[in-house]
Amino acid sequence: MADEPLAAWLADLFGGPAALSVATPTGGGWSNDTLLCRFGAARVVVRVEPARRSMFPTYDLGRQVACLRALAGRVPVPELLDVDLEGVRLGRPAFVMAFVEGRVPADDRPTFAEAGWLHDASLGDQRRFFDGLLGALVEVHATPVIEALRPVGDANVAYLDDVRRLWEWDRGDHWPTIIEETLAALEQEVPPSPGDVLLWGDARPANVVAAGFDPVALLDWELASVGPAEHDLAWLAEMNHVRIEGAGHASLPGFRDLAGIAATYAELGGRRTVELSWYQAVAAVRVAVLMHRYLRAMVHAGQLPEGHRLLGDTVASRRLACAPWDSNPEPAD
Repeated sequence: MADEPLAAWLADLFGGPAALSVATPTGGGWSNDTLLCRFGAARVVVRVEPARRSMFPTYDLGRQVACLRALAGRVPVPELLDVDLEGVRLGRPAFVMAFVEGRVPADDRPTFAEAGWLHDASLGDQRRFFDGLLGALVEVHATPVIEALRPVGDANVAYLDDVRRLWEWDRGDHWPTIIEETLAALEQEVPPSPGDVLLWGDARPANVVAAGFDPVALLDWELASVGPAEHDLAWLAEMNHVRIEGAGHASLPGFRDLAGIAATYAELGGRRTVELSWYQAVAAVRVAVLMHRYLRAMVHAGQLPEGHRLLGDTVASRRLACAPWDSNPEPAD
């Protein structure tokens, strides 16, 4: 992307021209284009709709903008500075948000479970970070629902339908059959929603900016939706499993399992969760689908050949074969 249109946008935003430098994040970046910008003394982040085929069939920057606006002043999120959903400024829809100083647990190798500031922290500091994340999640769920994100009909049916649609889009010719089998089984036993809230959609340590060990910004709202809080809690637990135990590492001592997440969430002000096994299974299959999407994006980028063995066997698909949620303990009252 040429720097001139971006520099002109930031000049209008900050009241005059300045030296511009642009970098991209070292990790992630498959679902969007994120630009880390220094404009004179200012630091901002610009998120741009991707021009290439990426993780999703369509990319809705408006969803992220709506979430940042709804959460501002309630939940620690980056300040939204300017929005161009028509793509006038950069030729593609984009928005500018403030850069938030802090530390982010690494999601790429070595992950936060292998090395780094969170790995090296004491049990108490790890717990402070983790429970701070849960406390922020309580506040997300207490935020008034964004009506534009509310599904038609039962939210659990809609949530699983979204996973199914993503799975059936561009899955290629080689995939783990366990994903289809799990989706079919879950569609036969969808429980009614126990109550709908605004969902983060991607609650995990790598989407948290921390000052010390306290969350100061929750990032990435591209998967936000409306549905039962259980989906966010199960997603957090499953993403931790894939990133930590699934990669052959011990869980950090300050982190909580799903039962502990649910119990602590209730203690911090969230409602007590219902039976969690279906939600854990949905989270696990959603992880597997998104991991397949990541691999398909690598194929389209020429970084992985069609038919590579990983497309048919990932740590997430192997998780489905284990079906650990059948015996998942429930948190105590």
